[in-house]
Amino acid sequence: MMKVHIEINLNVEGSISASRASFYVKDKDFNKDADWAVGIIAYEWIQQRWREFGCRKMIIHKVVWDEQHDITDLVRQIEPIDPPDDLPF
Repeated sequence: MMKVHIEINLNVEGSISASRASFYVKDKDFNKDADWAVGIIAYEWIQQRWREFGCRKMIIHKVVWDEQHDITDLVRQIEPIDPPDDLPF
């Protein structure tokens, strides 16, 4: 497992929120595409923060890992994968 430090800056309905935290990334995923692997973790963390803020309108201003890798645009492009709709009704 690879430990990375992620910093996010969000605009939540006009208020700026900055957060930092450390996360672990699987070596296999990190070695395959470090930015993507960290981006997925950052996206999930931002979704968690969004829920904590009461699902209010949020704009991602900046996402950086290990203080030098700016993955803001990559994280903005990530979209959730909806489960298949295989219900019979």
